[in-house]
Amino acid sequence: MRVLIAGATGGLGGAFARALKGHDLLLVGRRAQALGDLAREVGGKALPADLTDELEVRALLEEAGPLDLLLHAVGWAARARVREVGRDLLEGMLAAHFLTAALLLKHARWQRGARGVFFGAYPAYVRVPGFAAYAAAKGALEAYLEAARKELAREGVRLVLVRLPAVATGLWTPLGGPPKEALSPEEAARKVLEGLLEEPPPELLEV
Repeated sequence: MRVLIAGATGGLGGAFARALKGHDLLLVGRRAQALGDLAREVGGKALPADLTDELEVRALLEEAGPLDLLLHAVGWAARARVREVGRDLLEGMLAAHFLTAALLLKHARWQRGARGVFFGAYPAYVRVPGFAAYAAAKGALEAYLEAARKELAREGVRLVLVRLPAVATGLWTPLGGPPKEALSPEEAARKVLEGLLEEPPPELLEV
């Protein structure tokens, strides 16, 4: 199975890479050194790229070839109230969570029956004071996937939206650390991969 993991150097992306060791792994991220170290660990191929740059995304996916599984584990979080949020934060949040996904979907080539997996958010968890920008970026991604799913189904591609509870990754660092009940990245990856084995895979997988 040819698997592309976007955001492979993050906590969740790295957990997926380790869980899928033995498959044909294409690992994508910005941090070339960390990406290379992970690729050596799991026997994958490191493909450093900026996924907000369409030219880089197109070149990356031409090199990758047809995929069986795409895991979009890209994103970051920040807290800012509506009257304090800056344009850079708004644009950066949308770029990371939404634009990267849209560009991957635009340029990916797929094997018949392939799956594309993207991570939304439970609305009750993120539509709270201080997280309006994060909630909007996740909401944009979820709405885009709902429409894209209908288009790509004609090509035999299944898009899966995953909603996870808190996962203990570096995403929580600027927020003071993860909640005590957060899943480990390894546990989250295992639960997601178990859900993806269903035939047909679910359109919405809530863990």
